[in-house]
Amino acid sequence: MPPPPLYEERFIEHDDPHFPSCHASTIVELPGGDLLAAWYAGSREMARDVAIISARLPMGARHWSRPQVIADTLDRSEGNPVLFVGPYGTVFLVYVTMQGDGWDTCQVKVKTSCDGGHAWDAERILQPAWGWMTRNKPIVLPNGDIVLPMYNERDWHSFMLISEDGGQTWLPGGEIRNEYGVIQPTLALRRDGSVITFLRRGARDPEQTLWQSLSRDGGRTWSPPERADLPNPNAAVDVVRLANGHFVLAFNSSRTERRPLSLALSTNDGRDWPAIRDLETASGEYSYPAISQGADGRIHVTYTWRRQRIRHVTVNEAWILAGGG
Repeated sequence: MPPPPLYEERFIEHDDPHFPSCHASTIVELPGGDLLAAWYAGSREMARDVAIISARLPMGARHWSRPQVIADTLDRSEGNPVLFVGPYGTVFLVYVTMQGDGWDTCQVKVKTSCDGGHAWDAERILQPAWGWMTRNKPIVLPNGDIVLPMYNERDWHSFMLISEDGGQTWLPGGEIRNEYGVIQPTLALRRDGSVITFLRRGARDPEQTLWQSLSRDGGRTWSPPERADLPNPNAAVDVVRLANGHFVLAFNSSRTERRPLSLALSTNDGRDWPAIRDLETASGEYSYPAISQGADGRIHVTYTWRRQRIRHVTVNEAWILAGGG
């Protein structure tokens, strides 16, 4: 008998007046079952007081822990954290630090934790050149390679970083470009072993849709980007492959606004999305979703709620299907 629809929502509460603006969350399930989230927060986007903060939802708990600062460079703005678990349970935090006054001045940094994100080692610079950016979680290929999606803020093209040694070293993979700009790729492994990426459109794109590209060699080369049959208002998206092989995409189902925020389900490797259900429809911005599936099969989504808070929603596939198409 199929499970009944599941929907739960909660805010990751914080009352620190130093962090009135929140954006660009990431979420991961740790080996013990806890959830760990991170995002950037400060007085406003790109302000020099912006730090990376993190909170934990212990397994079985109803409320997130009080957020803690985990990366804060003096007089520099942090951004776009990505959490993932590497081999042997090591937790990685990859993020960017502005060296000047814009996203095109960012350097990519990484920290690791050997105790589930309670304590972090010293930062190290992953990429000294300016302009490389993070946004979405990596995937692990069947051969163990980690493929981390990246993009370049200076000319709005996307590429991958690939690690063949569990995240110790990273090599650039193939680039993805078009005339409008395609950034913030998100990845999913298809049944045939190929990798599909969905990409945020550029501001000059007249048709205002998502783009997609395919790699058949583990992210090392990519097909020319093609339009996906899904709208995009120049905003971030994220996808997860479920344990049953289905895809769930979190995105703004609008061509012009960062609302509604919706979940779309595909049962055929992202070729069609017959079921779409909205998470948020009210006025305001609901954006930059991060999506993952826990070991218990539940789907977790965190996202920016009006630039003021981070909301965490838990659903299952039955809930998406109950919303129709």
